[in-house]
Amino acid sequence: MQDTNSRLVAPNPDLIQRAQQGDRESISWLFNRFQPSIFRYLYYKTGHRETAEDLTSDVFVRMLRFLPAYQTQSASFQSWLFRIAHNLAVDYFRKSGFSTELTDDIPNSDLLPEAAVEQSLSHEELRQALSKLGGEQTDVIILRFVLGLPIAQVAQVIGKSEDAIKGLQRRSLLNLREALHKR
Repeated sequence: MQDTNSRLVAPNPDLIQRAQQGDRESISWLFNRFQPSIFRYLYYKTGHRETAEDLTSDVFVRMLRFLPAYQTQSASFQSWLFRIAHNLAVDYFRKSGFSTELTDDIPNSDLLPEAAVEQSLSHEELRQALSKLGGEQTDVIILRFVLGLPIAQVAQVIGKSEDAIKGLQRRSLLNLREALHKR
Protein backbone atom coordinates (compact mmCIF):
# COMPACT_ATOMS: atom_id res chain seq x y z
CA MET A 1 0.00 0.00 0.00
CA GLN A 2 2.98 2.31 -0.30
CA ASP A 3 3.90 3.99 -3.55
CA THR A 4 7.44 4.59 -4.77
CA ASN A 5 7.52 8.11 -3.31
CA SER A 6 6.62 6.71 0.12
CA ARG A 7 3.64 9.04 0.29
CA LEU A 8 0.81 7.86 2.47
CA VAL A 9 -1.67 5.74 0.59
CA ALA A 10 -5.23 5.14 1.73
CA PRO A 11 -5.71 1.76 3.38
CA ASN A 12 -8.05 -0.72 1.78
CA PRO A 13 -11.64 -0.38 3.13
CA ASP A 14 -11.60 -4.11 3.94
CA LEU A 15 -8.54 -3.60 6.12
CA ILE A 16 -10.30 -0.80 8.02
CA GLN A 17 -13.40 -2.96 8.44
CA ARG A 18 -11.29 -5.81 9.84
CA ALA A 19 -9.59 -3.33 12.22
CA GLN A 20 -13.01 -2.07 13.30
CA GLN A 21 -13.90 -5.66 14.16
CA GLY A 22 -10.79 -5.94 16.33
CA ASP A 23 -8.43 -7.76 13.97
CA ARG A 24 -5.03 -7.23 15.60
CA GLU A 25 -3.07 -7.68 12.39
CA SER A 26 -5.08 -4.93 10.66
CA ILE A 27 -4.75 -2.60 13.64
CA SER A 28 -1.02 -3.27 13.73
CA TRP A 29 -0.74 -2.50 10.01
CA LEU A 30 -2.56 0.83 10.50
CA PHE A 31 -0.30 1.73 13.42
CA ASN A 32 2.90 0.81 11.56
CA ARG A 33 1.78 2.66 8.43
CA PHE A 34 0.66 5.92 10.02
CA GLN A 35 2.71 6.21 13.23
CA PRO A 36 5.83 7.73 11.60
CA SER A 37 3.85 10.46 9.84
CA ILE A 38 1.71 11.25 12.88
CA PHE A 39 4.84 11.48 15.01
CA ARG A 40 6.58 13.71 12.45
CA TYR A 41 3.53 16.02 12.30
CA LEU A 42 3.38 16.29 16.09
CA TYR A 43 7.13 16.76 16.41
CA TYR A 44 7.14 19.67 13.98
CA LYS A 45 4.04 21.03 15.70
CA THR A 46 5.33 20.84 19.29
CA GLY A 47 9.10 20.95 18.83
CA HIS A 48 9.65 18.39 21.59
CA ARG A 49 10.40 14.73 20.93
CA GLU A 50 8.93 13.45 24.20
CA THR A 51 5.76 15.51 23.80
CA ALA A 52 5.37 14.28 20.22
CA GLU A 53 5.85 10.68 21.37
CA ASP A 54 3.22 11.10 24.11
CA LEU A 55 0.75 12.76 21.76
CA THR A 56 1.36 10.12 19.08
CA SER A 57 0.51 7.42 21.62
CA ASP A 58 -2.64 9.35 22.51
CA VAL A 59 -3.63 9.52 18.83
CA PHE A 60 -3.53 5.75 18.52
CA VAL A 61 -5.32 5.21 21.83
CA ARG A 62 -8.10 7.44 20.49
CA MET A 63 -7.97 5.66 17.17
CA LEU A 64 -8.67 2.38 18.95
CA ARG A 65 -11.44 3.94 21.03
CA PHE A 66 -13.22 5.61 18.11
CA LEU A 67 -12.39 3.18 15.29
CA PRO A 68 -15.68 1.27 15.59
CA ALA A 69 -17.59 4.51 14.88
CA TYR A 70 -15.35 5.63 11.96
CA GLN A 71 -17.22 5.82 8.66
CA THR A 72 -15.27 5.70 5.40
CA GLN A 73 -17.67 8.05 3.61
CA SER A 74 -17.21 10.89 6.12
CA ALA A 75 -13.44 11.37 5.60
CA SER A 76 -10.46 9.37 4.46
CA PHE A 77 -8.88 7.32 7.23
CA GLN A 78 -5.68 9.32 6.94
CA SER A 79 -7.55 12.63 7.26
CA TRP A 80 -9.50 11.27 10.22
CA LEU A 81 -6.30 10.19 11.97
CA PHE A 82 -4.56 13.51 11.32
CA ARG A 83 -7.66 15.31 12.58
CA ILE A 84 -7.28 13.42 15.87
CA ALA A 85 -3.60 14.47 15.99
CA HIS A 86 -4.51 18.06 15.17
CA ASN A 87 -7.13 18.18 17.93
CA LEU A 88 -4.71 16.68 20.47
CA ALA A 89 -2.07 19.27 19.53
CA VAL A 90 -4.59 22.08 19.96
CA ASP A 91 -5.57 20.68 23.37
CA TYR A 92 -1.90 20.37 24.34
CA PHE A 93 -1.20 24.02 23.49
CA ARG A 94 -4.38 25.17 25.19
CA LYS A 95 -3.53 23.29 28.41
CA SER A 96 0.11 24.39 28.41
CA GLY A 97 -0.79 28.04 27.91
CA PHE A 98 1.02 28.43 24.59
CA SER A 99 -0.62 30.52 21.91
CA THR A 100 -1.02 28.98 18.49
CA GLU A 101 -2.52 32.04 16.84
CA LEU A 102 -0.74 34.18 14.27
CA THR A 103 -1.63 37.58 12.91
CA ASP A 104 -2.37 38.01 9.23
CA ASP A 105 0.50 40.44 8.69
CA ILE A 106 1.91 39.24 5.40
CA PRO A 107 5.24 40.60 4.23
CA ASN A 108 5.19 42.12 0.76
CA SER A 109 7.39 40.24 -1.67
CA ASP A 110 7.89 39.81 -5.38
CA LEU A 111 9.27 36.28 -4.98
CA LEU A 112 7.11 33.22 -5.29
CA PRO A 113 6.44 31.75 -1.82
CA GLU A 114 7.22 28.23 -3.01
CA ALA A 115 10.87 29.27 -3.32
CA ALA A 116 11.13 29.36 0.47
CA VAL A 117 10.32 25.68 0.90
CA GLU A 118 12.69 24.66 -1.88
CA GLN A 119 15.67 25.69 0.21
CA SER A 120 17.70 22.88 1.64
CA LEU A 121 16.99 22.88 5.37
CA SER A 122 17.80 20.60 8.22
CA HIS A 123 14.83 19.30 10.18
CA GLU A 124 15.82 21.49 13.11
CA GLU A 125 16.05 24.66 11.00
CA LEU A 126 12.64 23.96 9.52
CA ARG A 127 11.14 23.17 12.91
CA GLN A 128 12.50 26.43 14.33
CA ALA A 129 11.15 28.44 11.41
CA LEU A 130 7.77 26.71 11.74
CA SER A 131 7.67 27.53 15.45
CA LYS A 132 7.54 31.20 14.48
CA LEU A 133 4.34 30.61 12.52
CA GLY A 134 2.18 28.68 14.93
CA GLY A 135 -1.41 27.56 14.53
CA GLU A 136 -2.98 26.58 11.25
CA GLN A 137 -0.12 28.00 9.20
CA THR A 138 2.26 25.47 10.73
CA ASP A 139 -0.30 22.72 10.12
CA VAL A 140 -0.63 23.59 6.44
CA ILE A 141 3.14 23.62 5.85
CA ILE A 142 3.67 20.32 7.68
CA LEU A 143 0.71 18.52 6.15
CA ARG A 144 1.29 19.79 2.60
CA PHE A 145 5.07 19.90 2.25
CA VAL A 146 6.55 17.68 4.95
CA LEU A 147 3.96 14.90 4.73
CA GLY A 148 2.78 15.54 1.16
CA LEU A 149 -0.97 15.46 1.77
CA PRO A 150 -3.20 16.86 -0.99
CA ILE A 151 -5.14 20.07 -0.35
CA ALA A 152 -8.44 18.16 0.00
CA GLN A 153 -7.08 16.09 2.89
CA VAL A 154 -5.49 19.11 4.56
CA ALA A 155 -8.90 20.80 4.37
CA GLN A 156 -10.48 17.80 6.12
CA VAL A 157 -7.82 17.74 8.83
CA ILE A 158 -8.01 21.46 9.57
CA GLY A 159 -11.76 21.72 9.04
CA LYS A 160 -11.75 24.42 6.35
CA SER A 161 -12.68 24.61 2.68
CA GLU A 162 -10.13 23.82 0.00
CA ASP A 163 -10.14 27.48 -1.09
CA ALA A 164 -9.45 28.58 2.48
CA ILE A 165 -6.54 26.11 2.64
CA LYS A 166 -5.10 27.49 -0.62
CA GLY A 167 -5.15 31.02 0.82
CA LEU A 168 -3.75 29.81 4.13
CA GLN A 169 -1.02 27.92 2.28
CA ARG A 170 0.01 31.06 0.43
CA ARG A 171 0.15 33.14 3.62
CA SER A 172 1.98 30.33 5.39
CA LEU A 173 4.64 30.11 2.71
CA LEU A 174 5.12 33.88 2.71
CA ASN A 175 5.48 33.94 6.49
CA LEU A 176 7.78 30.91 6.44
CA ARG A 177 9.99 32.62 3.87
CA GLU A 178 10.15 35.68 6.11
CA ALA A 179 11.02 33.51 9.14
CA LEU A 180 13.75 31.75 7.17
CA HIS A 181 15.29 35.04 6.08
CA LYS A 182 15.44 36.25 9.68
CA ARG A 183 17.37 33.21 10.89
